Amino acid sequence: MTLDMRTNGLLRATAKVVASALLIAFCQAAAWGAGPGPDYISLSADEFEKAIASNDVIRVDVRSQEEWEEGHIPGTIFIDVQKDNFLEKAKALLPKDKTVAVNCRSGVRSRTAAEKLSEAGYKVINLENGFAGWQEAGKPVVTASKVLPAVVRRNGATRLEVDGKPFLVLSGELHNSTSSSESYMESIAVWEQMKEANFNTVIASASWELVEKEEGKYDFSSVDHIIRNARLNGLKVVMIWFASWKNGNSTYAPGYVKRNPKKYPLVQTQDGRYLDVLSTFSKDAMEADKKAYVALMNHIKEIDPDHTVIMMQVENEIGILGSVRDFSPAAQKAWKGQVPADLMQYLSSHKGRLFPELEKVWKQNGYKMSGTWEEVFGKSHTKADDLLADYPYYTEEIFQAYYYAKYVNEITAAGKAAYGIPMYVNNWLRQPGMITPGEYPSGSPLPEVLDIWRAAAPAVDFTAPDIYINEFEWVLSQFALSDNPIFIPECRADASKALYAYGEYDALGYAPFGFDGSQAGGAFPVNSSDFDNLGKCYGILKGMDQIIIQNYGSDKLRGLRITEDNASPAVEMGDYILTARSSVRNQRAINYGQGAAQMAIENAQLAAASQQQAQAGALILQTSPDEFYIVGINVSFSFASKKAGGPRIMTEAIEEGTFVDGKWVPGRRLNGDENRVGINGVGAVRVVLYPSTVTAQGR
Repeated sequence: MTLDMRTNGLLRATAKVVASALLIAFCQAAAWGAGPGPDYISLSADEFEKAIASNDVIRVDVRSQEEWEEGHIPGTIFIDVQKDNFLEKAKALLPKDKTVAVNCRSGVRSRTAAEKLSEAGYKVINLENGFAGWQEAGKPVVTASKVLPAVVRRNGATRLEVDGKPFLVLSGELHNSTSSSESYMESIAVWEQMKEANFNTVIASASWELVEKEEGKYDFSSVDHIIRNARLNGLKVVMIWFASWKNGNSTYAPGYVKRNPKKYPLVQTQDGRYLDVLSTFSKDAMEADKKAYVALMNHIKEIDPDHTVIMMQVENEIGILGSVRDFSPAAQKAWKGQVPADLMQYLSSHKGRLFPELEKVWKQNGYKMSGTWEEVFGKSHTKADDLLADYPYYTEEIFQAYYYAKYVNEITAAGKAAYGIPMYVNNWLRQPGMITPGEYPSGSPLPEVLDIWRAAAPAVDFTAPDIYINEFEWVLSQFALSDNPIFIPECRADASKALYAYGEYDALGYAPFGFDGSQAGGAFPVNSSDFDNLGKCYGILKGMDQIIIQNYGSDKLRGLRITEDNASPAVEMGDYILTARSSVRNQRAINYGQGAAQMAIENAQLAAASQQQAQAGALILQTSPDEFYIVGINVSFSFASKKAGGPRIMTEAIEEGTFVDGKWVPGRRLNGDENRVGINGVGAVRVVLYPSTVTAQGR
């Protein structure tokens, strides 16, 4: 985080402290808890609004669900006080270290709720004159949608919809352990960081070991604070279920699973060693994971009626590290048995459209429709020289992917039956030095086994790559095969990659991992200037998100990224060819007569800036035959006619600006010395082109 962002974060945190101080002042003024009678206070709409601004307050509407859906105070959950289980439900959902702010329609039912809650040990504030008084005072009101978040395909493109409207995920993922502690998150002002960086979503984790510390007993407090604080800060949540597997291992399984390998067996290597990886052939492990996940989804459904949680990631970077496949007795039996019929049926119905390597090995073995794994897919080779072309131990990887997919499908399908929001899986990529399965998690849902996952895990909506390797464009091209939508839950903080993914691959979302700062023993530190640039980029995209999504699936939206391998990428849009270059690389000082020594100093400064600002790319939106909007980072553009020998293309207008609520807000009109299309840092420009009759360049 830069100094400016940290300062702004501290200012926001200070505002919360002030809100808490106001709450205390209200309580003291009302002699909260002094004297006989119920231990709660009633506040006017103005006082109530100030009090609920504190993160120490939970907002509860005690009317019926139908009333709540018609309109409610932002950030409230509902617990119907007229239901017999009101107090039981309140105790399950409301921590006692928080103040509870209650409201009903007029103030009558909320006083009843306040009395019950205060008698149960809660500190309570009541909205005088209720929701009706709140509305009369002109305070903000929101309505609820009954439409669940969904991944839908429209106009040839896949998009995420929340409350029935298109939603572009502008996000980041927390470090693995951050979301386990509400107080820790407050101490690092993480919610302020997200607001400052223009996030609309946070990717956070729910861990099996915390949800089910004792077998059959569930504690969702580690989940509740994420949902509650996201709601208060106007953010959505993508939640990761760290359970049977995380990064190829099983460290997030609860103690009762870890301590009983006889009931919950581990993967074995070919020489009989045990890995810290639950076996996919353990039905008991799968059932325990499924039971806990269903309990979690039922809980989210109950406490999150306004759809703060919009997607779930089931498990994390699945697969076996340390072995090409499982060699346990149960696995060996499956390996020697027949390829399951559901997989063969899928292959048959998708013949000719499978991943190229899968199609090749099946064809080489005669397109058999039955047989053992090696009879159908052949004995694997071990060549591992070329990341993009070699697939060593491929039959073993296919086998392992199938059984991971079956296990995960059971959990996902059961979770969706409880609460049917989108659910996806992510993966650990093959990469240089990790080409053989087991060097990366074998069985992970990678492109070469994506067909296997689709056959065995139809409940999973899509597969999302965690991208830390340099071959960014290649990874997206592989994961986009067969219309798999692109969602990037883990990546570097790189605005050029985000713009490219949204513009060229209609990405559902993008997220840098570990934006919340360095962690003890943690990996993938986020550069503060990179994070600031991404935040600025998100700020522009947030204002034009609906326009972007409206153009998904069309040739009116494109993305470009400048790399060492492609210093001048180009796209054809309408009648024009747009060519991008870095606006900061290879710059040279202009000679104004300052002398050689000063020129050398200026060139050195430009070279240093070029290194710091290496990220370069753009999202391009064409809104009419000659009009383009470009959101970019460190990028410049030149333009040419698509027609061979066509006219010279010139700019009629170049305008800096940004988007606010879908409308372009112009800034400087560029001309004269600034008559060029270039963006240093992060910015947006509007460009109008025209075919000129000019054939010679003046001075």
